[in-house]
Amino acid sequence: MRSFRSVLAASAVLALSGPPAFAADPAPTVPASDLTDLQAEFDPMGPAVQALTLPDGRVVHYIDEGEPGWRPVLYATGTGTSARAFGMTEYLRSLRTRLKLRFISVERNGFGDTEFRPGWTYKDYAAEVRAVLDHLGIRQTAALAISGGGPYLAEIATEMPDRLISLHFLAATSGFGPEKKACTMSEAELTDMMKVAQNPEDWWAYPETSPTRKIPGFADRAYEEGARTYFIRGQMGDLRGQVAEYRRYCTEPKADVTKVDVPVYVYQGTADTSVPLDQAQYWQSHFPNLRKARIYEGEGHDVQYRHWDQLLLDVAGHAELTMLCADGRSQALPEAEAAALLAKGATLGICAWR
Repeated sequence: MRSFRSVLAASAVLALSGPPAFAADPAPTVPASDLTDLQAEFDPMGPAVQALTLPDGRVVHYIDEGEPGWRPVLYATGTGTSARAFGMTEYLRSLRTRLKLRFISVERNGFGDTEFRPGWTYKDYAAEVRAVLDHLGIRQTAALAISGGGPYLAEIATEMPDRLISLHFLAATSGFGPEKKACTMSEAELTDMMKVAQNPEDWWAYPETSPTRKIPGFADRAYEEGARTYFIRGQMGDLRGQVAEYRRYCTEPKADVTKVDVPVYVYQGTADTSVPLDQAQYWQSHFPNLRKARIYEGEGHDVQYRHWDQLLLDVAGHAELTMLCADGRSQALPEAEAAALLAKGATLGICAWR
């Protein structure tokens, strides 16, 4: 036991030394004089999914990203994606907003938030798109499709050609022919083949050589998209929507687009094994008003992301310009000037691709 004298001595020391010392406040990261005109609105966190209930009770989900006065762009996403797949292109948000492009995407049957309905067709999708456009008060829109979105966009074009400004097909299929392996499979076999979609990291696996690897966070955003498509409603990887989509590609007739007279643009990589070059040739030969076929030698299915910058230019009405990186600057130049610079070592797309 400590003696009374030792306790008094310790108390005296504390009294002489004063209160304990605390660490100083951290130095400011920026001077107070810089804290003027601060953020007044929220920053974007990706497109918000909205819902529209149709007269028959079906709930359609869609995104609407951009300002009301900007050019609308209807986006038919690839197979096995939700309405939020548009967010995978927002690595070029700055360019998109500078070009004043407003994107609308309507989710398809059995994906993401949208419940599966047996017997749903391309025409059903076109009707749902029309309902969303009417709801938003959009009279005319540019429209694009990537990959498995091709047949849906073709149907929209035939159902409402008067509401289109231009059409853009990026590595987009026209549907499956009878020679396609999936078209000969039973329901069980097709379901088994599509189980890869239940693992988003496998479903969205681009090779190490893919230019998408240059986009910070792209792979993670893609994995999140896969999870949203198949798990967001607790559907635990329900593949009915995916299986039905493949059946649709095999069995539904292709839309007759021969009377659609709006300008059409096609984008394709010659080394694409998912959607072969003959699909680009299909669009080129069937639409009467082909304005531009951008064929990228040696590139694969990821041209839809690698050349999204050129797509944005085209959709905005600047198809006469080529997006390229020259002298360390991203530039949009007339084709002749661009060709001369490309011959001297410039590269297609913004400089981040270099």
